[in-house]
Amino acid sequence: MALIKIKESRSAADFKVCEVTSRSIADLLVCKVDSRSPARGNDHLWCFIDSSSIADSKVCFVDSRSVADLLICFVTSRSVAGWKKDHPLKGRIG
Repeated sequence: MALIKIKESRSAADFKVCEVTSRSIADLLVCKVDSRSPARGNDHLWCFIDSSSIADSKVCFVDSRSVADLLICFVTSRSVAGWKKDHPLKGRIG
């Protein structure tokens, strides 16, 4: 799971994320989790937190796919969450 802090400013974020509705165009299928434990070390399990100091990654959500570093689609099942294709951020989020 990755501990994720949402930033409003693009410059304060580690990378920019665009949420897409289609799994087929997403780089990463993400499952939101409430507990920090399963999120550690897993790019595809995201636990949103309030503290930047303990976050694994700080992200800024953007509306345009063309400016995003990562396209994600939220899913409800951990079993389908994961990378859909090779990506430079693979292994670097959590």
